[in-house]
Amino acid sequence: MRLQGVSDPNENKMTSHGVLLVIFDCGVLLTGENSVGKSSLALELIRRGHRLIADDAPLFQRTAAARLVGSCPHLLQDFLAVPGLGAINIRAIYGDQTIAAQHLLDLVIHLIPSKPIEPLTRNLGQWEQLNVKVPEITLPLMDTMQPATVIETAVQDHQLRIKGYDALLELQQRQQELLNPLSPR
Repeated sequence: MRLQGVSDPNENKMTSHGVLLVIFDCGVLLTGENSVGKSSLALELIRRGHRLIADDAPLFQRTAAARLVGSCPHLLQDFLAVPGLGAINIRAIYGDQTIAAQHLLDLVIHLIPSKPIEPLTRNLGQWEQLNVKVPEITLPLMDTMQPATVIETAVQDHQLRIKGYDALLELQQRQQELLNPLSPR
């Protein structure tokens, strides 16, 4: 069962379950079942130079422009719960540059345990909270791939799609041209 956000009916605020990071200047919420590896993956992404906003209970507020801004409740600020280590202070270990106070939410990545998925498909959807829709991609955590690399690549692919380039669409067009060489482009 996927955990839903908890919202305050009197305000445009809600709390969600997941880890909120800034990856390549993109606000990314990692979601998934308990013990799927969100916090361990977040730790690896932080070690690669990305920034933590909130672990476990990011707070989101709807803006006037119908966007969600994520931040961290004061109680959890700077902390990341790492299996086997407990709560660690990311700012104390890695420095101030590894923490971001807030960021617009641009992408939700829902992590699922390893499961075969057709490689030439993309599992895109939408995550909706406070009447704001955010693009969501579902990614299986495959044993044969480095999860942090896959997350970084998913974010960069998302940024390219926003700019109008879709690699999967281009590949499909090339295949179509190969099958129908005389058809107009």
